[in-house]
Amino acid sequence: MVFASGMPGPLAAQRGVDPVHYFQLIYALPRTPEGYTGTKPVGARIVTNGVPVTEASRQYGSKKRPSKVIRVKITDGAFRRGLYDEFQDTKDFNREWADGYYKGYKIDAYPVRERYSNYKREATLRGVVEGRFIIEITGYDVGPSELVEWWRMIDIRRLVALH
Repeated sequence: MVFASGMPGPLAAQRGVDPVHYFQLIYALPRTPEGYTGTKPVGARIVTNGVPVTEASRQYGSKKRPSKVIRVKITDGAFRRGLYDEFQDTKDFNREWADGYYKGYKIDAYPVRERYSNYKREATLRGVVEGRFIIEITGYDVGPSELVEWWRMIDIRRLVALH
């Protein structure tokens, strides 16, 4: 059961689902767009206190601006409590200060949190798909809201099908 917020209900959280194999997450990572180079994607199964999660990640670098780097990581927390706490409040919010902002909103139906530093030109976008797959995109030497474009390059349909 998944609530309207996209978060797992009590039954899903208690059913002890195993995370999908990290190869499945690697296939959902963005392909290397034109103008970028991409590292070899990596994946892992991690067990902490007997609780397994899987993750896959890849880094992309701009050919024109070597300081511009994007890191994309997808984690299957398999509904393990504690991993999803930041996404429980799906209401929109916006905090802005001289050096940047922190805001929450939805991309399609999925709750996300975005932080941006004007001074460093660094950003982080974290969201959760189907109450299960945590996507984290970090950018260096990027402009505001640029990471949303990278979110759209992830194969969200594949993640939904794995759910």
